[in-house]
Amino acid sequence: MSNEIDGTITFFYYKNLDAAATFYEEVMGFESVVDVDFAKVYRVYEGVHIGLVDGKRGYVKATDDKPIMLSYFSDDIDWWHRHLQGKGVRIEQPPQEASYLKMKTMLFRDPEGYLLEILQWLTKPYGK
Repeated sequence: MSNEIDGTITFFYYKNLDAAATFYEEVMGFESVVDVDFAKVYRVYEGVHIGLVDGKRGYVKATDDKPIMLSYFSDDIDWWHRHLQGKGVRIEQPPQEASYLKMKTMLFRDPEGYLLEILQWLTKPYGK
């Protein structure tokens, strides 16, 4: 037995699960790894996943308030900016360099208002 954790799923709860699934499949391009009638899980990268749950049936209920931001790391924030604009996603903050860390960030929302960020490290503050 090991105490090593080899993955994670962050679950979001939706009033319209189908619209959220379309966004994460067709706009974000994530691979579906679990698909049951009230929940879907998409692989973001290796052991990192996002889970979408029908907010009427899940443990947590969907609300209008979305006090969460999920950040995705990428080495090409400009590609994501062009891609998301091409898919009709409204960009809240175009790519810009942060003043507090060596990184560029871009902000946008998914169909139910969860705040998403693409983050490109210019100099990683940890690891390789």
